[in-house]
Amino acid sequence: MTEITSSTAWQRYEDKELVAEGELPWGFLPVVHIQNIAQPYYYEGMSDVESLVPLQDELNTRLSDRASRITFQSFKMYLGKGIEGFEDRPISPGRMWCTNNPEAAIEEFGGDAATPSENMHIAEIREAMDKASGVTPVVAGVLKNKLGNLTSAVALRLTFMGMLSKNERRRFTYTEGLTKIAHMVLVILDKANIYKTSERDREVDIIFPSPLPENMMEKLKEAQIKKELGVPAEQVLRELGYDTANNGENSNQEVL
Repeated sequence: MTEITSSTAWQRYEDKELVAEGELPWGFLPVVHIQNIAQPYYYEGMSDVESLVPLQDELNTRLSDRASRITFQSFKMYLGKGIEGFEDRPISPGRMWCTNNPEAAIEEFGGDAATPSENMHIAEIREAMDKASGVTPVVAGVLKNKLGNLTSAVALRLTFMGMLSKNERRRFTYTEGLTKIAHMVLVILDKANIYKTSERDREVDIIFPSPLPENMMEKLKEAQIKKELGVPAEQVLRELGYDTANNGENSNQEVL
């Protein structure tokens, strides 16, 4: 089944035959395109992971090489010097050898030796992935070093600057898209006589909570300064999160 929808009409096809059609009463195409990451002059947005694919491939290759090396070199070998019958007695816990040769020795070789250059290369790849993605290990919950006391909003903002800027861009994009979706839904419900609304009622505000801790005393002091500077009280209360419309209705009811 295939359905074609435009801003004025719709058609449904089954086995390439038209089986139903009709007009769209609301006069617009009920589709909202939200770009993942906004890209100027392009309809499609940018992917979060496209830039990470080559880095992830390189990391997988290096980790695979390490796993193969450990598989073939994890066992240890021993070289016995000046010990008679050494080759007939395998190395095992509690095994003892006795010899009168003062130059006899057992040397261990093989195994997974330390490779600082490989470890550094893997660490650099992971660091590059963190920078490209904007998601630092701290944001993901991986704490490697001591961070200190990050209780203030300023300290957290500096620590999570990359993630916060990315979150702000995403918030703006999704706010625009969700606002359009809500407006379209209200228009459709209004024209279907399910939920009548006016154009003013369809103005929807999308509010995302701040990811940073907020100091209420600082917000109140800021609101007091704004009020002293002449900012309307309703706007100050609205910024603090109070519903001024309901408060006004309640006050009017009390007066009546």
